[in-house]
Amino acid sequence: MLAQIVETLDEMSSGLVDAKDLLLMSAEEEDQAAVDDVAAEVERLRASLEKLEFRRMFSGEMDPNNAYLDIQAGSGGTEAQDWANILLRMYLRWADKRGFDATIMELSAGEVAGIKGATVHIKGEYAFGWLRTEIGVH
Repeated sequence: MLAQIVETLDEMSSGLVDAKDLLLMSAEEEDQAAVDDVAAEVERLRASLEKLEFRRMFSGEMDPNNAYLDIQAGSGGTEAQDWANILLRMYLRWADKRGFDATIMELSAGEVAGIKGATVHIKGEYAFGWLRTEIGVH
């Protein structure tokens, strides 16, 4: 993993040097197509940097793993159960938008509306990393 990071940094460093040199030559020759190529290369390097930043943020031992999400309605009766259902729908949509596979493992319907509780298994790369701070009472 460390070797891959070093390799990416080396690639980015040489890519920036090459882009700078090409940009200087393009400016001298007033070659707009070459300037556009440099802009595309810089954008690709920026995307590589974002991936490295992501890996830095999600560097915990468990971060790359799948996750279980447990939602329980608190005290408050029907309103709390409705809120728990809203949270469940929100997390299911969030997982879908991120490309995760979300499976409802357990669902306990509310008495009037909403849910009493639900357990969702969210599968995908870094699902745990994204969800590890989603704790507490809402």
